[in-house]
Amino acid sequence: MLASILLAKILADFLCQLLFSNFIAKPTQLILYNNVGYNLKMRNLRIISTIIIILTFLGCSIKKYYFPISELTNGKVYKYECKNEPNKTQYWKITYNPENKVLTTKAYESDFRQYELFKEKFTEEGTEVIEFISYIKNGKGRSIPLSNIPKDIDVFRWEKKDPYKYSAETLYAQNQKTIFSKEREFIGKSKIIILGKEYEAIKLKGSYKTIVVNSTDKFEYTQFSYYIKGIGLAKMEKEYSDGKKETLELTEIMTIEQWNKRQ
Repeated sequence: MLASILLAKILADFLCQLLFSNFIAKPTQLILYNNVGYNLKMRNLRIISTIIIILTFLGCSIKKYYFPISELTNGKVYKYECKNEPNKTQYWKITYNPENKVLTTKAYESDFRQYELFKEKFTEEGTEVIEFISYIKNGKGRSIPLSNIPKDIDVFRWEKKDPYKYSAETLYAQNQKTIFSKEREFIGKSKIIILGKEYEAIKLKGSYKTIVVNSTDKFEYTQFSYYIKGIGLAKMEKEYSDGKKETLELTEIMTIEQWNKRQ
């Protein structure tokens, strides 16, 4: 942000010089202005130009489209429904802690079995993963936690100009390790209908990849994610390498009390 402000100052000075170059080149016209008035106009124009340019930089931020953390201190549950395949429906229990600026997401499958725990910390540039745990079923049907060790940490960036990613390594057994990565980029804006209302959303393209180390096995797919101001993630469109497509759409936002009664 500091770099943006400094750049705005330089551009503002350049704009002032450009706008007044005609007067500087024609001294007879400067007689219309006394020194005090001229300096005052220059100062005011410089201030106005700086403000305009800073607002332009700030306008590039998509932070307001992310989850509304001020409304999540007590937690809420987002239901992402897969209408074509109900067993693919997901529930995300999302809670924000303002003291440590950490957003915690506990993700559940359609049968309410938890499959993931994800913690991300808010910074001036975006959010960064600090903890990532997957849950898998063992032979007895019990959920076993697996710690994913973060490598790249960018989850969501406020500025939309460059791609970014987060990745993690997971050790399943002594000689079996996988590497997961998710790279994202801003695509643009789109109109979508969610919860019976039309919204303007930002659209992000995510490239997901999981590879097994020392093997040719890998799993890849593309996901287009839509975020809405005041809501956060509202829709996910998945496209798999075999041509299959899958859509999950936000159809309900529950309080924790409502969620506890649902299970």
